[in-house]
Amino acid sequence: MSNILKTLLIVISGGVVFFLRKYKRRRQNGWTLYAPLEQDFVSEPKEYTLKWIEELNEKQFDSLFEDSDDDGELQINALEFKTIKSADSLNEMSEICFLYAAPDVIYEDHHSALVFQDVTPWVLEIIMMEMVPHYKVVKELYIEDKFKEIQLSDLKDESKELAKGLISQKFYPVVTDLYRNNQPLDSIGRIQYFSIKKEDVTPLFLKENDGIHQFMKNNNFKHNKPFVITPVGWKLDENLKDSIAIRSFYFFAKQIVLVVNTFDDSVRAIFIFGEN
Repeated sequence: MSNILKTLLIVISGGVVFFLRKYKRRRQNGWTLYAPLEQDFVSEPKEYTLKWIEELNEKQFDSLFEDSDDDGELQINALEFKTIKSADSLNEMSEICFLYAAPDVIYEDHHSALVFQDVTPWVLEIIMMEMVPHYKVVKELYIEDKFKEIQLSDLKDESKELAKGLISQKFYPVVTDLYRNNQPLDSIGRIQYFSIKKEDVTPLFLKENDGIHQFMKNNNFKHNKPFVITPVGWKLDENLKDSIAIRSFYFFAKQIVLVVNTFDDSVRAIFIFGEN
């Protein structure tokens, strides 16, 4: 792929701060909580005997992404940010907003900035109605007077309390499955890619599936982009096949790929691909 760079834009922790990590950079489309992965030393590939996964080499992994270079060069004087007043508040939180907001509640020192780029009118309406009222800072980016992205950060205190309540109620159990402990891993090791064999997974229907699927379909799959999540506390072992999150996503996903740090078998990212 001509537009793959050895960098990844991270928009997590320490407020709205941008960090660079060595990894393959895929153009962001809606989800910015990517795994900070580094592979600075040479080590031997690790062999896994799990029958429900199939290893992908780097070239095979790259082939899952459309081959286009859409980064381009931006003229600084053509950029304009507009702040949206987020004075309204909601006394409920949708499954879509909950999925994005949960890490800021589960991890005390975690502060994420969400960036949604090149969104469809439908996706923008969902963001404005279901997500914007929950965030203190909302900005729109225009390039040459054309709307390009919307950014959300700093979850409101009352929205954090809403999310905490949903967690205690076990609302959308995919969230608690994704974030299994309070200690995010930051180890360094060889990265390997594994596609989960769909035929070996028993799909799980959850009532929240439809809303999540529609959002991914219109925001990511429509642009041939994966939906990417950074789980915490995940290890590549036999039991992972029965993960609530994997089973739920495979109710509608076309393919799921795990990015694994073979130093400690930790799953650093989940790439969810779907029909466009």
